[in-house]
Amino acid sequence: MAGIKGRSGRKARTDGKKMKAVSLYIPMEEIDVTPYGDSAKYEWVPEAYFRKFKRYFGVRWQDKVRWAIGKMVEEHQALHLWKCQCTNEVVAWHKKTVDHCPQCEYKPTEYERHKSYAERRMNETVPIAKAPIKKCNCGQTLEVVEGKYGKTMYCKSCNPNRSKL
Repeated sequence: MAGIKGRSGRKARTDGKKMKAVSLYIPMEEIDVTPYGDSAKYEWVPEAYFRKFKRYFGVRWQDKVRWAIGKMVEEHQALHLWKCQCTNEVVAWHKKTVDHCPQCEYKPTEYERHKSYAERRMNETVPIAKAPIKKCNCGQTLEVVEGKYGKTMYCKSCNPNRSKL
């Protein structure tokens, strides 16, 4: 056996990157790998999509998973979040429901927060009046009258003799 005793596992990285072990849980299935005539022997094997993924990308499969996670996070941030001026990338992204950053007190514009004018209009809160105020062409406010067929509006100066059905 060549090498130092106890150093046969993972080697130190020389490119300067620090990595932390994070578990990636892949569903497994139990497969019978018994040759004909022997007693039963079962093995736990990852699902087919993961075996294919590892076969296609070989030793680079972890890099591909990291790349895919990074792209999905960037896409989610671009669609659903807004960025403040904080230097910490993790806390710099906020949901659209948050109107300002609690750390740096940055307040984004409505377009920056909602990403489009149509979405900004959808999320706009318009105060609801108790009764709509409508004006006639002559400048008078319209009267609301409950009649036989529901509510109607009319101007007293333009139609003084209006029927009240």
